[in-house]
Formats: sequence, C-alpha cells, structure tokens
Amino acid sequence: MQTKEKTVDWHLYAEKYDMLFSYNPFYQELYKEITKLTLEWDLKPGATIADIGAGTGNYSVTLAKQFPQASILHVDNNVEMNERARQKKEDSGLENLKIIPKGIQEVRLPSESLDGLISVHALYTFPHPAKALKKMAAWLAPGGFGILVDPGRIVNVLDWQWAIGKKLIAQYGIRKTLEIFREAKPVSRQNRYIRQMQRQEKLWTHSTEEFCEAIKNAGFKILDFKTCFRGLSDLAVVSR
Repeated sequence: MQTKEKTVDWHLYAEKYDMLFSYNPFYQELYKEITKLTLEWDLKPGATIADIGAGTGNYSVTLAKQFPQASILHVDNNVEMNERARQKKEDSGLENLKIIPKGIQEVRLPSESLDGLISVHALYTFPHPAKALKKMAAWLAPGGFGILVDPGRIVNVLDWQWAIGKKLIAQYGIRKTLEIFREAKPVSRQNRYIRQMQRQEKLWTHSTEEFCEAIKNAGFKILDFKTCFRGLSDLAVVSR
C-alpha cells in the first residue's frame, strides 16, 4: 500500500499565520527590526517597492503605510494568504498596494525597476532560491535598498515551543498560553513537515556563509549582516 507523502499545507498555514504572528514574541521582534530598517530608506515620491513571498501582507501593508507616495508590490502565489492581505489592504484603504498573485518564477518586472525590496522567510520555499535571488538583484535599481531574511537552519519545533511558551506564560499566564498553543496546533504540525522537508533537502537550508555567498553571487552588495530569530535565520541588508 502506497502511503501519501506529507508536505506542507501552505493554505492551512495561512489560516493560522496571523494568529501566530500576533502572539509569537520572536516574530514581533523581527517585524520591529525590519520595520525600523525600512524607515531608514530615503525614497523619492513615485518609488516602487516589492515584497517577494509576501504572505498575508504584514510587511507589504506596513510598507504601504510607511511610504504612501510609493507603489508597493505584494508578490505571493498562495490564494489564502493573498486574500488576507487583500482584506488588510481594504481595511486600511491602501490604494498604493498592488497584490500580484504569482510566484517569483512567474513574475516579470523590468530590469532596475525597483527602488526597494524585501523578502522575509520566503526564499527557502522557492523552487530555485539562487535563481530567485538573481531575478531580485536584476529588478533592483543601482542604489536601491533591500532586506533579505531567510531561515537557513533546520527547525527544532520542540525548542521553539518551549521558548515561545516561556515568553507567553510570563506575559499572559498558563491558561491563556495553553489556549494559544491549542489554536496553534495546525502551525506546529506544518512546522514539523517543514523540518521533514528540510531534512529531505526539498527546502533550502544554508549556513550564514552560504547565504552571504548566494547573495553576492546574485549581484547584490551586502551592506550589513546578522543572524536573527533565535539564530535560525540570517538577515542581510543589501544594495546594488
């Protein structure tokens, strides 16, 4: 009897993603750091910024609010995530946010047409991360700004649950924490599948050095670099 291979259900992940984003203190720290970095961008009116692998729009919506005179491109091929991003766009009345329902391999943008770009925790899921980085570098105009964040190490689900649990108990108490974990069960299950796919080399894993090398090979200049997200992810501030 043939068993069905377990893979990540990104539609189910989308269903609970924003709840996880709201309560996970490490997601919140990363969000604050990236938001602070993008606020340093000196962009002229009419600039174009892309969020590649934009998910439910937490960053693309923020960019649209930060830069009301810029055009923001939300690029993602997940129907459920895009629908949540679309709802956030409508709720905030953001006319400068455009949702492009395509994967990066399908998107065609003019060379050097972006003044800024970000990609947060998406590269590792792309079919060809190196090719994706080269496309992004080609899209970014000389002098443009970029932030690339990717979880290169294999996920230790139990370790993350323990770290998050301690933070939540300190803030909300045991009862509320247990409620949050019950609601987040589908996410934990998908994270286990992610771990399995990483081990099978179906998702991109990399060391810090390998991530830097891939970024440079794509044509970016690295302006700043650090590990983040409890050492799971690498964050690069880049330019052309």
